[in-house]
Amino acid sequence: MPTSRPWIESVHLHPDVLKENAETDIFALDLGPLADGSGAVAPVYRDPESFFRASYITAGLKSLLDEVLKRLSGKGGAPVLKLMTPFGGGKSHTMAALFHAAGNRKALDVLPEAKGLAKPTVTNSSRRGTRLRISPTWPAR
Repeated sequence: MPTSRPWIESVHLHPDVLKENAETDIFALDLGPLADGSGAVAPVYRDPESFFRASYITAGLKSLLDEVLKRLSGKGGAPVLKLMTPFGGGKSHTMAALFHAAGNRKALDVLPEAKGLAKPTVTNSSRRGTRLRISPTWPAR
């Protein structure tokens, strides 16, 4: 009967996690500076290709990217999407993925999971505003 190896022998951690002096800003993302390009964001979040190389595209994220990129391409896609996850559930990471995919769709091509996703043409002038703001609606009606 085959035996499983311990996870520590099977998993390869990202170099940023292995650093002795890992900076906490790689674990928490502020979307405003990402959107305005201020440079106050960890490099792995700033560069679209680096961001996608360091990201694991789950089925849920791929589905969301598919909806948004279809919508931006004029080929369907939901007009409104609601992200519902608890704290630490990946909402900011998801918003960064959408921001990068809309602004630089070609960067997604570094991932085999991106095969088949729509390729809209989005210019910087198409992204309105200089800050990316997420405002919850309280109470929900």
